[in-house]
Formats: sequence, structure tokens, C-alpha cells
Amino acid sequence: MLIGAVAAPHVHYWAKGWAAANVDSDLPGWLESARGSIERSSFDRVFKRCYMAAAIILLYPFIRSLKNTSDPVQIKAPLKTRINPGLQGWKDLSVGCIYAVGYMGIMLLILLNIGWVKAQAGASIGSAVMSALTPMIMASLVEEWLFRGVLFALLLRSLSPWKAIIGLSLFFAAVHFLKPHSTISEPIHAGSGLELLGQIGVKFLHIEQFLGIFITLFAVGVVLAYARYKSGALWLSIGLHAGWVFCVKTYSDLTSRTDKVVDIMYGQDIREGILPLCFVILTGFAIAFYLRPKKAQF
Repeated sequence: MLIGAVAAPHVHYWAKGWAAANVDSDLPGWLESARGSIERSSFDRVFKRCYMAAAIILLYPFIRSLKNTSDPVQIKAPLKTRINPGLQGWKDLSVGCIYAVGYMGIMLLILLNIGWVKAQAGASIGSAVMSALTPMIMASLVEEWLFRGVLFALLLRSLSPWKAIIGLSLFFAAVHFLKPHSTISEPIHAGSGLELLGQIGVKFLHIEQFLGIFITLFAVGVVLAYARYKSGALWLSIGLHAGWVFCVKTYSDLTSRTDKVVDIMYGQDIREGILPLCFVILTGFAIAFYLRPKKAQF
């Protein structure tokens, strides 16, 4: 995060300069879309992308430093085998996505019926779904590989399964909680990234924010790690993660809060409040039931 904070102002100026210099250029469609996205992006978004890039770059030396030297000959399944879901993998992927979307859909129906949220005027369901597909796929694949794949396997080397699940879930919640309290005002200077880093630390001092989203994110992490541990593969947790990201993105585009809402029960989006927490826990119980030991049939 420190590397990201130092790099972000320089990346911000370079990206904004490139976007401004090419405003009238005849760019390919995908590059023009990227230019428009850069033009609209705020500094806090650039900061987030920079520290995520730094984390990915530093991941390889981190994993190498934790290599198990006591077992120099480690047999691993071929890559083709590991990335092939197979029949059970496709089933787990589908069940996870259906459970996540289904329970969040029930919660949305409740919120609409009691008048805590309302449909946004002029919102397009098709547009909301299309804009959610890319983050849904990318976030679920990358984060599940990193958190429930790499890091969970590393923790299991020295911790019991439940200690690893709880520890990883706390880390998962903290990483997703690490967002600036507000954006930095213009002009952006060399220390703007460090200012945002300070704002992130201040968020932990606001108990209402901590209780509003951190505990829900922790519960999400527990459900995902439990699904990974009990199923023995990443497909179920990928399906759950994809379904939850899909709901966060589409519901924020299609609905808005009303003045009837009780803040402690439902916050700014479906990740905050007691009600979302309860539905995450219900999803966890459903996953536990799905993964229950099957009785032998004779």
C-alpha cells in the first residue's frame, strides 16, 4: 500500500495526460473506452489500482519466500487438471452463484416491500447486468485464487483449518475495508497518496463504519473459506463470490435508498447493515447443508 501511495500521483498525472492528449485521436474501440474510463476516474480509484498492482507484483517473491524447503520434491497436479472444473466443479460453481444471488434477491424483495429501497427511474436492467459481468468474473477468479487458493494453502501449513479460516477472513475483510474515507481535492501532488493512506487508517476509528461493513465482509470471508475447505476446490467459492459481486453491482445501479430505511439495519449498499449480515449467514448455512456428508447408499 505504501508503494501504491507513492506511485499513484505519478500514474494519475501520466494517465490523465495521455487521455487528454488523445481526446481527438482515432483510437480503436477498446482503447477509446479505456481512454474514457481514465478521463472519468478519480484519484482514489487510481490509488486503489496502484496498490493492487503492487500487491500482485510482490506476490511472487512472497510465495517464493514461503516455499516448503522440508519437502523439496512436491508433486502437483498438471495445470490442465487444476483449471478443469469437471462435472462436480461446474455443479459447485452453479450452486454457489445461485445461492448467493437467490438469498440476496430475497433480501432485495423484502427491502422493496417495506419501502427501504426503490427502483431508480430510468435504470436499465440490461445495462446494469452487462456492466456487472466483467467485475463479477474478474473479481471472483482473481480474489479466490489469491485468498482461498494461495494464502489459504499457506496458512494451512501451520494453522488448524478453523484458525486459518478465521485469520484469512479477517485479512480479507480488512483488505476490502481499506478504502479512503473521501477523495482528495485537486490539485493532486506527490503526497496525495499518503494523505489517502491516512484516511484509510482513520476509518478504523469510526465504530459505525466498522460494524456496518467490516463484520459483514468477515462473514463473507468465512463462508467463502469454509466452502473452499469443505469442497476441496475453489469452484464453489468462485460461484459464491461471483454471485455476490453481481448483486452488489446490479443493485447499486438499479435501486436507491429511501428516507424510511433504518441505517443500522441497511447501510449504503447490500454489504452494510444487520440485514445483509443475516442473509450472508443464511447463505453460509445453505452451503453447509449442501456440503453435508452424504449417507452411503446400498
